[in-house]
Amino acid sequence: MFIMLSLPLLLLVLTGHIGIVRSSCTSKLEKSLFDDLIGMMLKLKGTGHGVELRQNEIPAFTAYRNSVQTLSPTTIVKFDKLWMNNLNAYDVTTGVFTAPMPGLYHFAAVVMSESAKILFLNLWHNDTQMAGSYTNGDGHKTGTIDVVLSVKKGDRIYIKCRNNTTQKIYSNSDNYSTFSGYLIAK
Repeated sequence: MFIMLSLPLLLLVLTGHIGIVRSSCTSKLEKSLFDDLIGMMLKLKGTGHGVELRQNEIPAFTAYRNSVQTLSPTTIVKFDKLWMNNLNAYDVTTGVFTAPMPGLYHFAAVVMSESAKILFLNLWHNDTQMAGSYTNGDGHKTGTIDVVLSVKKGDRIYIKCRNNTTQKIYSNSDNYSTFSGYLIAK
């Protein structure tokens, strides 16, 4: 266990040994040393497979809409703009995330209804409906979906219209409707 005596006081568990480190470094150098120490700890801990993924090797995406989308029954929602798309696994033209590697993934969606209209959507894993979001009432309503799934390479994850009627997802330049996913563990 190492204890760094500087502001803030940090307690780090590494190998079971105790040591005290006093620092008179600049904050920029302290951050660099701290980042290096965290990196070494992660390498020592490992991933259980002897493989360390770099940030740009981790499947992750955040897509959004900044305009209304009209959905006929069973239409896939197309979050057609991207903030990030590591490994290009999310396709803005289809609205589908295709897993580039197996693992445990977290997916979340936030969707806004047209004012005073019903919006009924589901998250699908391949051809299986997994979770839903239903909004109804006066004004715009926000529905959410939040799941963790075990995914195989090539599996498809998407949001699809559920109801038997035409519906609309509302969004504008404030980007009210989003869809994200990322690998948690291999």
